[in-house]
Amino acid sequence: MADPVPFIPKVDLEASANMKEFVHFCRDKLTVFGRELDFDAATWDVTGFYHQRGKGHRILLNFVGLASRRGCIGSPMPEPFAGQVKSYIRYLVGRRSRKCPPTREINASRELLAAFLDKAMVPDLGLLDSHLLDHAVQLAAARIHSDHGASVGVWLRALSKFLREKNLAVHAPIEWRHGLEWQFCKRSAMDERRAASMPSDEALQALPQAFRKAKEPRDVIPTAVMALLACAPSRVNEVLALPCDCEIKPLTEGDEGYMLRWAGSKGHHDFAKGIPAVMADVAREAIERLRKHTTEARRIAAWYEKYPDRLYMPDDCAHLRGENLTGAGIASIIGFNDPANGRDWAADRKIKPIEGVRSSKGRHLFAFRFSDVESAILSLLPRGFPIFDNATGLRYSEALMVVRRHEFAERGRGRWRCMIAPVNYGNIMDNFHNADGVFARLGLSTLEHPIILRTHQLRHHLNTLAQRGGLSEMEIAAWSGRKDVRQNAAYDHRTTEEMLLNKRRRDKELATIKGASVKVNKPVTRAEAAARTAHGHATEIGFCEHDFAASPCAMFMECLHCTKHVCIKGHDPRHLERVILAVEIARRSLAEAEAALSKEYEGAEDWVRAHRETIQRLEQLRAILVDPTVPDGSLIRLAKSGRYSLVEQAMRDHEDVTGALPRRNAAGVQTLTGVANDA
Repeated sequence: MADPVPFIPKVDLEASANMKEFVHFCRDKLTVFGRELDFDAATWDVTGFYHQRGKGHRILLNFVGLASRRGCIGSPMPEPFAGQVKSYIRYLVGRRSRKCPPTREINASRELLAAFLDKAMVPDLGLLDSHLLDHAVQLAAARIHSDHGASVGVWLRALSKFLREKNLAVHAPIEWRHGLEWQFCKRSAMDERRAASMPSDEALQALPQAFRKAKEPRDVIPTAVMALLACAPSRVNEVLALPCDCEIKPLTEGDEGYMLRWAGSKGHHDFAKGIPAVMADVAREAIERLRKHTTEARRIAAWYEKYPDRLYMPDDCAHLRGENLTGAGIASIIGFNDPANGRDWAADRKIKPIEGVRSSKGRHLFAFRFSDVESAILSLLPRGFPIFDNATGLRYSEALMVVRRHEFAERGRGRWRCMIAPVNYGNIMDNFHNADGVFARLGLSTLEHPIILRTHQLRHHLNTLAQRGGLSEMEIAAWSGRKDVRQNAAYDHRTTEEMLLNKRRRDKELATIKGASVKVNKPVTRAEAAARTAHGHATEIGFCEHDFAASPCAMFMECLHCTKHVCIKGHDPRHLERVILAVEIARRSLAEAEAALSKEYEGAEDWVRAHRETIQRLEQLRAILVDPTVPDGSLIRLAKSGRYSLVEQAMRDHEDVTGALPRRNAAGVQTLTGVANDA
């Protein structure tokens, strides 16, 4: 009897051929993650391709199966599944530029691999169908509770759609859904999430005490970071990206508002974050403390930016440059507490000692070449130096959150005197997420009754307070630095009872307003309106003659450059005083703008020109006010300046874009010629 020959449909053969060509293309032709990438390796080191603020660890993509227990790494994925998953990841990252590594997609592929093995099937993405997807989601949900199964289903849905659309798997469904209920939507889960997301009362009471008690740098820096997070809803990565000169000066004299230059995250642009007045002093003190304890690190960073191939030497070690170094010399340069640690450090770095060196007493010494020690220390410069933050271009010498190496070390060899490191998320997490953190060191908690505070809890707490205080969704999103207003919902932890009481209170207020008697004024003619008032609105140095009933203001916020702005000499004795003060403020602003121009800041040239025009107009007005030949009661109206009105600026912008030129029609009305006007 002849051996059976399986019949494979043509469509399956085409999909199988496409899959082989897809893997070949991604392996040999794509350059995502570098041309030197070892495609067949079970682990890809992609550290150099992702920048995550506050995270200094290496970023590895492990193409392995599920681990037998927590903390372990599973065995490598079998072929052809491994090559197919690697190809999908490499292609996906190349098509969609992402700021985060594709770890979720890889985690979902591990669950899919477990489903293949559980059904005793050969792991092959070309065999994917809805039954395998359902089984993978069920296994994931049974293995880890909460929403792990549903989350895996989301990423497997994207994989299935990709395989079907690219004709890589014939039976892969294009519109498959996992069908699991999200647990966070349940009332019980919401209560648990609220308890986990909000800080405890003990933590809220202990934080200000720790902020006051902290004296050592390893206590001062983490408590100052937490204090900033308590001033306004923020993410810790945004605090870690602050520049040293992050404080924004008030725009006007007497303005007590306090704002910080803030680096946005999660797609939000960089912006100025306002600090509530009640927390402004706390924020100022926190910034000042951080500056104080990071000044030396910025000085070291500035040295390495200027001399990247020369070792920074503390002042008391400058005479050792170029000399052969003993263990004690190395310890003095680095900052070890024990001189013997210098020799141990050199041995750990496999630095070869110089043979035949003896002391004055004839004893053999362990001495090391200065160039070898210098190279070993320079190799410890932070990854990406001199750029501290890729997103903003901030340099280490300008960063607020840069410290000496081992700044947070509790004991041992001590903090370094010649090398720096960025403050990372682990430095903050280890001090507040652990029972033996800063609260325990300062005597505010014990190991038996620890106080735990997480960085995200303060953000959730402030957002909930904002919701209770009646801020609008737009205001909360802007204050928190969110691009999407819908994200506010995840930070709103008001109870159902609170929301119900708030709705009843608003309904009561609306009923009161509707029931109140409202006086309605009848319309009046322009002549009557002109007889009732002499001007549209008053300014600090005059008033406006514009008829707002006829048209809106064409020189919004540019009263000084408007010909309809009038000043009556002698009408207000403080007019001259205000003009002189305005000139002084404008001159200070001009000096700052010129300083920014010298540093080649973007847009500084426009500010210099604007401030010079303002000073010129104010000087003209002051000259008239002090001129004795101009009698009191005279109407002062400055001549037209070079500043465009909003309409004029729009016309010139249109001309720059389309090439249309202004003209006047038969009625004398100015119009635009060109394509736009003809259309």
